[in-house]
Amino acid sequence: MNDTNESPRSRLIRETAVLQLKLLADGIRDAILIPLSIVAALLGLVEGGKNCDEKFRRVVKLGRRSERWINLFGEQQPLNVSHPAGSIDNILNQVESVVLDQYRKGRSAAETRAAVREAMKDGGQKPPGETEESG
Repeated sequence: MNDTNESPRSRLIRETAVLQLKLLADGIRDAILIPLSIVAALLGLVEGGKNCDEKFRRVVKLGRRSERWINLFGEQQPLNVSHPAGSIDNILNQVESVVLDQYRKGRSAAETRAAVREAMKDGGQKPPGETEESG
């Protein structure tokens, strides 16, 4: 959602909010990967053998995929451009679109939450602005 009519202040607020959400996701990912990688390495050391690093490599691969999904500073290619959950950016854009649409229609916070949940459940199949009432 990059409107050319958007003011620099609005753009700054939006970009700051997006970065904070991505930093939060990145931090949660790190909090999960730290113990997971240690456990995988310890299991490999205990099991030994030629492929003792297999579990650890799988955790690293998961970390790389999650890094692409979060795309903290906008430098990564999305995992799957056509899929609505191909990146956190896709999800945030979809949520923003629904929220702005609901705001323009004067909907309540509860109606907006329901519309966001519905959009996430549909996986982005409905075009922005299309709701059950308008369909």
